[in-house]
Amino acid sequence: MRKGVLLLLASILQMPITAIAQTVNGDYEYQTHMSDPIEPINRVIWDFNYLFLDAYIYKPTTEAYVDWVPDGGRKAINNFVLNLDEPSTIVNNLIQLEVKHAADALLRFTFNSTFGLLGFIDVAEMGGVPRRRETFSNVLGRWYVPHGPYVMMPVIGPRSVRKIVGSFVDGLYFPMSYLTFWQSGALWGLDGLDKRESVLGQEKLLDQSLDPYIFVKEAYIQYEAFKFYQNSEDINLLMEEKELQKAFEEEQDLEDFMDEID
Repeated sequence: MRKGVLLLLASILQMPITAIAQTVNGDYEYQTHMSDPIEPINRVIWDFNYLFLDAYIYKPTTEAYVDWVPDGGRKAINNFVLNLDEPSTIVNNLIQLEVKHAADALLRFTFNSTFGLLGFIDVAEMGGVPRRRETFSNVLGRWYVPHGPYVMMPVIGPRSVRKIVGSFVDGLYFPMSYLTFWQSGALWGLDGLDKRESVLGQEKLLDQSLDPYIFVKEAYIQYEAFKFYQNSEDINLLMEEKELQKAFEEEQDLEDFMDEID
């Protein structure tokens, strides 16, 4: 991979970490950067979402859902919801001329919608065709469209402008475009239950952080970057980016220390 080659050349030529960081980050910074020009407003919305909506609605509802619906049932419901995303994955792959991935998504949607009982059973996964979600937001990212400003939306939570645009476009595809407002709301609620269940018990991380707002923002940015890279051969870029940044910071600390000694 290009990044690995840069690191190898750096070790051979003994280039400073600073030079490598500037070279690599220039290519991938648009995936790990979101400005926050309306932070005061975002913080107010975050407080409302977390201290009121989550504390009194989302968390209790999710806990009841986990208590009353068995693991197999929750898995089947999540499969059904995710199966409806396959048509948008087909189109988004075709836009990028990823014909094989588009064909896999078509096969998944066809088999899961029929033999999988409307998608409740992931028979395609059993047959060796795993889910590979592709969003229009990721398509924009591969066209070098930056995330744009970070936005904390009421009820929905953190988003980037690119994510908002991408989600709107994904909603124009079949079958989402044929759903009523209440049907779309029900699907969004079921998807939200699955996502909220995945972080149950992690509230202590927020409560113990110095700034929960910053903690959530940085976690969201890293999550979006991971989703962008997970379908790519460059899946290791995100972890390498963190390691490179850590090495850069350590070098800066060392330089500052040496300056103080001098």
